[in-house]
Amino acid sequence: MKNLRSFGFASRWRIGTMLLWLVLACLLPGILGVVVLFSREYLNGRAQLERDMIATARAMVQSVDSQLFRAKTVGQVLVTSSALIPHDLAGFHRRARDVIATANVGMNVVLSDENGQQLVNTLREFGEPLPQHGRPEILRRVFETGQPVISEIYVGGVLRKPVLSIDLPVTLAGKVAYVLSIGLLPNDFNAILAAQSFPPGWVSAIFDPTGTIAARTHASEEFVGQKGTAEYIQRISESPEGSMKTITREGIPTLSVWSRSSVTGWSVGIGIPRAILERDLMHTMTWLAAGLVTLLFVGLCLAWLAGRRIAGSVRALTAPAIALGHGQSVPIPGVSIHEAAEVAVALRQTGELLAARTAALEAANRELEQLARVDTLTGLQNRKSANERLHLEFLRFKRSGRPYCVLFMDIDCFKEINDTLGHEAGDQVLRQMATVLKDSLRETDFVARYGGEEFLAILSETTVQGALATAEIVRRTVAEQSFLLVGQVTVSIGVATALDEDKNEEGAVRRADTVLYQAKACGRNAVRSC
Repeated sequence: MKNLRSFGFASRWRIGTMLLWLVLACLLPGILGVVVLFSREYLNGRAQLERDMIATARAMVQSVDSQLFRAKTVGQVLVTSSALIPHDLAGFHRRARDVIATANVGMNVVLSDENGQQLVNTLREFGEPLPQHGRPEILRRVFETGQPVISEIYVGGVLRKPVLSIDLPVTLAGKVAYVLSIGLLPNDFNAILAAQSFPPGWVSAIFDPTGTIAARTHASEEFVGQKGTAEYIQRISESPEGSMKTITREGIPTLSVWSRSSVTGWSVGIGIPRAILERDLMHTMTWLAAGLVTLLFVGLCLAWLAGRRIAGSVRALTAPAIALGHGQSVPIPGVSIHEAAEVAVALRQTGELLAARTAALEAANRELEQLARVDTLTGLQNRKSANERLHLEFLRFKRSGRPYCVLFMDIDCFKEINDTLGHEAGDQVLRQMATVLKDSLRETDFVARYGGEEFLAILSETTVQGALATAEIVRRTVAEQSFLLVGQVTVSIGVATALDEDKNEEGAVRRADTVLYQAKACGRNAVRSC
């Protein structure tokens, strides 16, 4: 390639320099780095928040357990009351009220017999009619096992609202005589929730071992005594601690954590609405996005300026490229990019080379086209050329109505010539046959070697009578010829004309082929028509 200066170029801009400006302008690596760093910080912060929330839930569960154990302790004090030994139920009633008031734990004390009948209930005056124990199955368990039981949330028989109880056996003379129950209201756990001072919008709840809500920071009157969500109940049964994305009973999407007591089975759940988490994230993302957009805008402006210069040089190559495609001489445009100038010079040189090679290729194509249509042995047209000529003649016949005829010719006993005298003799016969056919037919007639020892002639605007006369001339001329190495050779000829009912050009050829074989069947060296 010639030096650019020899073509009048003195470019000072290089495409490498322009690409460097584009990379620096776009700041893509820096932007990606900031996004990745922020994402990691956000994920780490969220993970730390989850760990802190789980620790808080764990501490709250311990407070719940402490509340339950305090009530259990009060019950253990009462089961040893001296008033129970002589079955002084009235005295026990007074004693129980005093203990409840002093300990400030629980709402009432219930004493029930083996049949589930309440004998004492500090919510009623002694002697008033009392209902059955609210959870007879718990009562039976205590009588059967002699072990204390912490109940789930159930509807109390006296208050007719959600309560829970600590049920302890009262053993007299080595036998469980009564069951003493310390009743608790879900409200007793509200202080545990209130002590955490959760931010507005956070939701926290305390659940009994069955997943029933015992206390809740929001809408407690509506949901206390109801089951938590099925997903929450399943997850706390599978793992003592964890976090998950869930939806509250009000339909609020939250990030929730939980902790379940391994002793009592009670659990605490804390939920942060995802809208609050995303609000903080969006606030930070907004500022981050504003900074990145500003940087990106500046970068794009620089890239645009650089791009205009590059685009101008590239567009200048369009006209030379189009000229090259049309085989025209390629002008050298004025460009401001060094590499674009090199391309322009290359286009010019390529155009010169292409023009020379195009001329050579066209000549070669003409030669190949000729070879593709000519039989190399005889010099006649080949079958491909014959089929094309037949198609044209058929279309002309359909359009003008002027007939054409087909001569289908086959050298008689040609296989015997090859078998007895050799293929060289057979080839000589074919070459001499081609000469006879060219000499015997009109210049306007078409003749081709159709395959093997078969030849096909197409006589334009010729009737059957004219075609038969021509075929007879060919037959006689061949018969009178002396063929080199062979001597006398004969030919059989089938003659057919195109008909109006023919659907394509193959009809006349098939008919000529049919009568050709009739000529052979009748002794060869004959002409037949249909």
